[in-house]
Amino acid sequence: MNIHLEADYKSHTAFNPIYRFGGQLIAVELLTHFSHSTANVAIPQELFLPQLNTDQRILLLQNQINCIERHADFFSQERVKVTLKIDELLAQTILDSEFLSRKLDALAWLELEISESFTDLKLGKDHPGLMALSERFDLSLANYGAGKAPSKAVYDNLFSRIKLDKGFIQHNINRISFQPFISTLLEHIKPHCQQVIVQGVDDITGLEKVSRYQFDGIQSALFSPVTGESLSSLIVPPKELTGEAM
Repeated sequence: MNIHLEADYKSHTAFNPIYRFGGQLIAVELLTHFSHSTANVAIPQELFLPQLNTDQRILLLQNQINCIERHADFFSQERVKVTLKIDELLAQTILDSEFLSRKLDALAWLELEISESFTDLKLGKDHPGLMALSERFDLSLANYGAGKAPSKAVYDNLFSRIKLDKGFIQHNINRISFQPFISTLLEHIKPHCQQVIVQGVDDITGLEKVSRYQFDGIQSALFSPVTGESLSSLIVPPKELTGEAM
């Protein structure tokens, strides 16, 4: 997919795995990066989206939907969820378009993911758009603990999956207070979602430490994203989770 702003950018898609600590693949996150035709620099979607107009956003979303549809057999047969990142403008675009909503409805394994910076997330179920999304689609919350919003939306049971913020984990993992703090946090939020995922653990020492807690899964730089054509390779449990690398 090519997008023309002041210059041409090309999109690149990959799938980032989320594993249980036993090595079972439970979900993948669709990643879209953009590269300039004259520079070897990848720009993540969340930084690139604000530069797009409505038509370009819809085109991007349609291309992402098409990518997910091409690999429908994998997600269906392996019972693996696929997460699609959206911001508030894409969320409203989906709600305003019956065509896009129906396309997404048809993807039973799809999960829409928003971040803590989602506008007025603090309103929780009193946010009309967020409530409408949660009633129609499975929602995931990224960057929980980043300090961008209070936890009302979590306690309002709007999310099936909650991902703890990378920076939050990296800042606290080596502190003495990590154990009681994380245990208390999990005790409070696990009743309000189906899964809590830990992020920001990118070495074996950290992996050993977080595996002691009641997290439902992990998303980490230890497990590399793959192209759509290599999705089946993610079914093999990573050596980091089978003990071979520890």
